[in-house]
Amino acid sequence: MHQIIHITLIALAAFLVGSFPTAYVIVRRRRGKDLRNEGSGNIGTLNAYEVTRSRRIGIFVLLVDLFKGALPVLLVSILFPDDFIGAGAALCCVVLGHNYSPWIGWKGGRGLAPAAGATLAFNPLFLALWGLFWLAAFWKSRDVHFGNIAATVLAPFVVLLVQPVFAATSFFPLPSYYSVSIVFFILSGLVFLKHLGPLQQLIATNRQKNRDR
Repeated sequence: MHQIIHITLIALAAFLVGSFPTAYVIVRRRRGKDLRNEGSGNIGTLNAYEVTRSRRIGIFVLLVDLFKGALPVLLVSILFPDDFIGAGAALCCVVLGHNYSPWIGWKGGRGLAPAAGATLAFNPLFLALWGLFWLAAFWKSRDVHFGNIAATVLAPFVVLLVQPVFAATSFFPLPSYYSVSIVFFILSGLVFLKHLGPLQQLIATNRQKNRDR
C-alpha cells in the first residue's frame, strides 16, 4: 500500500509539472495570441515558432520544456536513487501532463521536448537512438513529422532487441529484465498518439500524389 501511494504521488507531481503549458503562456504574453487557435493548434515548440516567427520564442519554449521534462526524473534520482518504477512513472507522467494539460482544456503539445528532457535524465542512450532514426527518416522524407513518427515507432523495438545494453546504461537499477522496454513503449505510445493527426495528413498527401501521377 505504501508503495502504491508513493508511486501515485510521484506520478501526480510529474503530471502537474508537465501540465504547465509553456508555449501557450509565452505566446499569449508576448504576442497576445491563443496558440490553441493558431497554426496547428499544437501547444509546443514548432507551433510557437511558426505562429510567432520568432526564433527566440521557439528556443525559449524548447529549453523550458526540456527542463520541465527532466525535472521530475532528476528529483526522483536525488530523493529515491534506487526507485526505477518511480522514475519511470515520472518520465511517462510528465509527458502525459504536457500532452493533456488541464489548465488549457486538456490540450497540449506532442510530447517530444519533455520526453527528450526526461529521457536524458533516465537513459540518454534512448534519446541518441531516437535521434539517429529521426535523422535517417528526415533525410529520406524531408518531413519533420515523418521523422518524429518513424523514430517514435522504431526506437522502442530496438530497445527490446538489445535490452542488456539499455539495462546497463540506465541510471536506475532495474526490477525486471524488460523494465526499460516497458517504460519506453509507454513513452513512445504517448508521443505517437499525439502524432495521429500528422500521420493521417501524411497518408492523405501521399495518396493524392499517387493519384496525380
